[in-house]
Amino acid sequence: MFWYVFIIVICSLIIIGSIVLRRMRLRAGELLMVETAFPSKAGEGGAARFCFISDLHISMMPVKWGAILDAVKESGGKFLLITGDLVNKISEFELAKQFIMTMTMGAGIPVIITMGNHDNDAAEAFPGGRDAFMAELKALPGDVRVLDDEYTVVDGVMVGGLNDFHYSDRDRRELIKEWEGIAASKGLELFIATHNADVLLELGEDEELSRGVAGVLAGHTHGGQMKMFRKLEFSVLKKDKLPRQGIYYGRHLVNGYELYITSGVGCSLGPWRSGTNPEVVVVISAPM
Repeated sequence: MFWYVFIIVICSLIIIGSIVLRRMRLRAGELLMVETAFPSKAGEGGAARFCFISDLHISMMPVKWGAILDAVKESGGKFLLITGDLVNKISEFELAKQFIMTMTMGAGIPVIITMGNHDNDAAEAFPGGRDAFMAELKALPGDVRVLDDEYTVVDGVMVGGLNDFHYSDRDRRELIKEWEGIAASKGLELFIATHNADVLLELGEDEELSRGVAGVLAGHTHGGQMKMFRKLEFSVLKKDKLPRQGIYYGRHLVNGYELYITSGVGCSLGPWRSGTNPEVVVVISAPM
């Protein structure tokens, strides 16, 4: 009798587990398109509209490429920003390049990329290292720009791209001051793009430094991906600081900066999501 009940329980758990995993895998492929608006810092000429995604983890991205491309085209955005983690390992690089070409050639707009922690790690195994890794991305057909503590301008929008702060020894405060001065002198809307929003803690609270930045855009956290009891995924499994303060998805004000952290489009560890969806974010700024 005991073994009969035991087998029934085990079989039931297997069936329930299979159903739950299937639903989480389906959710990982259910792409949302969301909008977030920032007050313009460039006055009447500061209107901006572009798309923003992060964390492809290209070999573990259940979202169909066509769905992302359709969302980007439908948005009317002037460019697509990707804030890192294109790949988990260097063997995925060719697939990531195909995805980027699909976006820039299919939508006919520039693709702007910042490096994530996984990209930096993978680039160490690339012939020529990180510089060669980025150069190969920039050489892709279409308009592909990779920002390594650099800025670029598209249609009145200046994007200052910070490399993942664990992999850069640049003085980011000085960089932002420099970018703010350029943006102000040319009437450009300035957005800061980076992989890990914890860089804002390093910058500290400085009203003068943050005044000219319309918004900061980041990824890295996957919006929680697998929501765990008492946020154990952040308090125990990861060392990032902002998520431990409850800042791991959506809009927040951090040290004077308007921040949006996206849930990304790919997955880590497994192609599943619970309590969050992949998303394409449409970023808007306009005088308010």
